[in-house]
Amino acid sequence: MGKKINILFDALTLAENDEKTGNRSGIWFTVYNILKEFAKNENVNIYIYCSKKKFAAKLTKTLNKYFPDNNFNKLYIDSLGPLEYEHSKLTCAYKAKKKFSTKLKLFFVSALKKALNKNVNYEKLTKDIDVYFSPVYHIPDEIKNIKSIKKYTLLYDIIPILFPNYFSDKDMDKYWFTPVWKQLNNNDYYFTISEHTKKDFVEHFPQMDADKVTPVLLACSENFKPEKEKTKASLEKYNLPTDKKYIFSLCTLEPRKNLIRAVKCFIEFVNKNNINDMVYILGGGSWDGFIEKMEKEIPDFEKYKHLILRAGYIDDEDLAPLYSGAEWFVYTSEYEGFGLPPLEAMSCGCPVITSNNSSLPEVVGDCGIMIDYDSDEQHINAYETYYYNYNMRKENAEKGLKRAKEFSWKKCADTMIKKFYETI
Repeated sequence: MGKKINILFDALTLAENDEKTGNRSGIWFTVYNILKEFAKNENVNIYIYCSKKKFAAKLTKTLNKYFPDNNFNKLYIDSLGPLEYEHSKLTCAYKAKKKFSTKLKLFFVSALKKALNKNVNYEKLTKDIDVYFSPVYHIPDEIKNIKSIKKYTLLYDIIPILFPNYFSDKDMDKYWFTPVWKQLNNNDYYFTISEHTKKDFVEHFPQMDADKVTPVLLACSENFKPEKEKTKASLEKYNLPTDKKYIFSLCTLEPRKNLIRAVKCFIEFVNKNNINDMVYILGGGSWDGFIEKMEKEIPDFEKYKHLILRAGYIDDEDLAPLYSGAEWFVYTSEYEGFGLPPLEAMSCGCPVITSNNSSLPEVVGDCGIMIDYDSDEQHINAYETYYYNYNMRKENAEKGLKRAKEFSWKKCADTMIKKFYETI
């Protein structure tokens, strides 16, 4: 490929959500795995960038923890760190002295930024950089203005545009994706996590050049593999029954995930067919308000409440055993930018039921039962099909295992690096 590419990689996310909690979402794992594969590639040099100074020390510790043998070159700290600190002090002053006009406030902020940055020569600092890659956040102005650097951003979805009713807060500027969207243009380059996501972005942001948007399918960790022999221990760890068959779901409880319908239809399936040997296990997400919503949806919910079991946040090492032991996995979301949990389930040999919308067909293909997310009848029919048809469960499990092997973080990273070489 010629000379090595020097990549300035914004790794802020790794420091922000390093703790093993529900906040460490699929985005964290995406950033981690891409950086991991970049680090293995002999054709690139990696320079680490931290876009918030307050996370610099923590990011250094995180990198040493997950990449003890890393050959990362430098840790660049964006001047926005101290700027944000000084801006917060100015904001307090403005609140105390309301006589300041809006124009005057803007003048002070602008003057402050110039004062903080006047001695920082970003072009000199980044003279060796070929590509700036942001796996999450917007590109800071200091980098944006350097024409010699090719800029790439990874885009996930446009859920707030497609489903604004799920975002009750009118102040959209507080979300991390808003500055990213405001920067979208026809000069920079972008990766999307599916073909469908590319289609959505190009359709809703006509200022983007479709030829500069490259889909890169994600993958799941190599730790996701059949581990049924460990299922019993993992069930016991979360105080879950070991003498029952179970359906498994892993997601947050946001309405888009459609979990209330999936659970409601499970109860109808149990009631209709007099099922007495199965429970529904829910992993991940907050439990607050979920039972109350179920009680409103199902008049006799109290009668079936013991069949709906919460595992809560599940440790990484227990995910594969719980996927592996499930009769099937349910993920009938209203929309997904990619849909990682179904791929994880397939990698563990677990049959899946997913929606037939957005990017999910790209992930599941013909290896699962795909249904309309808003159809109760199709949910119940899918449950019945898997429950009464062992051969279909077995066939889909085997097909899913084979298909899952087509996805890899190496393939994802190699596609990105190949694109970098084409544009520098």
